[in-house]
Amino acid sequence: MNVENLERALAEIGLHGIVEVRGSLAVLRMDVDAGLADDELRFLAVDAAERNGFTHLALEVVDDAGRAALHRD
Repeated sequence: MNVENLERALAEIGLHGIVEVRGSLAVLRMDVDAGLADDELRFLAVDAAERNGFTHLALEVVDDAGRAALHRD
């Protein structure tokens, strides 16, 4: 698994953030959702994770002010 390559690949498709590793799960921490409602962008992000040795990709949207995860209903 290669975190640096995954961060670079995600940045190339417009997803800028920090990747944390939890086993074979990559967690992308971002302060905005960056349009992940788009099916193609999600496909590209998951594909990048798989190409870099991860089985799953999660997104954690973080509030910059309090650095707390944002909860969505």
